[in-house]
Amino acid sequence: MYAICRATLLALLFMTASFFYGCSLYRPIVHEEVHGLGHFEFREAAEGLEGVVIGAPHGKSDRNSDRLAKAFSDLTGAGLVAAYGFKARRLSVSQPVVSLNPSPVAGGPLRQRSVFRDYRSILRKAAGGDVELYIGVHRSKEKDVADRIEVATSGLTFEEARALKETYDQIRDQLIKGRQIPRFIMRIEPLDRIRWRASGEKHHGILLSAAKGLNLRVPEFSSPEVAEGLYTQILSRWIETTIGLLRENPLKLPQIQVRLTDLGKFELLDSRRRLAGIVIGAPHGSYDEYTAEMAKRVSYQTGIAAVIAKGFTPTEAGGWRINVNRPTEKIPYSEGPELHSQRAREIYRTYKDLVFTASRGELNLYVDLHQYSTDSKIQVATVGISRKEARIIKMLYQEIRDRILGKQSENILPVDLVIEPLETIEIGAWAAKAEGILGLAKKSMHFELPSQHILATPEAQESYTRILAALLQEAVPFLLFREGRTVN
Repeated sequence: MYAICRATLLALLFMTASFFYGCSLYRPIVHEEVHGLGHFEFREAAEGLEGVVIGAPHGKSDRNSDRLAKAFSDLTGAGLVAAYGFKARRLSVSQPVVSLNPSPVAGGPLRQRSVFRDYRSILRKAAGGDVELYIGVHRSKEKDVADRIEVATSGLTFEEARALKETYDQIRDQLIKGRQIPRFIMRIEPLDRIRWRASGEKHHGILLSAAKGLNLRVPEFSSPEVAEGLYTQILSRWIETTIGLLRENPLKLPQIQVRLTDLGKFELLDSRRRLAGIVIGAPHGSYDEYTAEMAKRVSYQTGIAAVIAKGFTPTEAGGWRINVNRPTEKIPYSEGPELHSQRAREIYRTYKDLVFTASRGELNLYVDLHQYSTDSKIQVATVGISRKEARIIKMLYQEIRDRILGKQSENILPVDLVIEPLETIEIGAWAAKAEGILGLAKKSMHFELPSQHILATPEAQESYTRILAALLQEAVPFLLFREGRTVN
């Protein structure tokens, strides 16, 4: 449905180029020292491109990634930030030192081993406010990815990622035509699986602080003088077109609604099939790391709306975890009670409002995704689900699991499911039932996924995402549409 023809891509490319070309009237580059540990060089975005910034968090130490970033900024007019000297001191730039325990490191950058706050602050200067689109530039010397450009993303739909990939292929083939230059492929999330693990920047770092973000990892070139210059042109044009695609959305692709806060961000994915009353939630998308990705993929596969929260962990909240799906916070692993606070109430109110926005009115079924590490079964706490319904859900799960895993069960463990009120479970989600989002829907299912089995490998993650999506497709009609209508 969202395939983009070659002629459309060409028209879009030239439209975007004509719109942005000439915007990059060079603004002065500003030099800013940070605590005597290193420095940043930055310039503000050109008029009309406020909010768009290109970053090189490791400057020259990352094989001249700053030179690539500057070339991209020169062509597009996007803001520019490059960092120098921090890597030699082993200071993280594009993310804080992640802490999921109750004792975060306090003090200055040397004690925190990070200058992330300074980097984020300067990015906002270059953007002229909130960072609407961040494009990070990195280099790779790994031999097994020497044939590809990998793009880790945040805030992009599958359809947007597909459009960006097709645009890259078009520009690359156009500029390389007739030359003996290698054709590097592009692998881009969430459309493709990439080898580069950038979860720290997604869940706690700079991709958490931007509405949309793309981290590019560009390989070393075998013939640097020719290939480097040509791929600088290719990627510059691709970034130029990407800015237009994502900001103007001329192809009318589905987009994620993003709401930024000081402690994290929310992403709302509308139902692609206009299904009302049903929402998938991932309130702990960073703390329960893979649930954000799983909610996004299940939403795409089923057409059910989703709301994802990222951040709000001890890293962002001073040693506390804000619960998001209820108006409380707590120091993780402590025996103390959950505490009510003004910030927890505000964050819960935002999450709740987004869930009801996604449901398009009455909330008939809400599905919460979490992960845990103390057992090997999927535990499902429920609200409004009868024993008969629970028995059918369990039966459907077993049939779908066995069908999808098939012969893969030799490598991927077939995990059992226990569900209320049919069975007694360990994690009953009592707080979220009593004063949180689970109690606001007519029916709710709170999934706790065993991380050491379901989320241990990319293959297991992919298989159980398909299993959960198929389970919802089968169960939703039974739970909500007694007259036999389906979600298929």
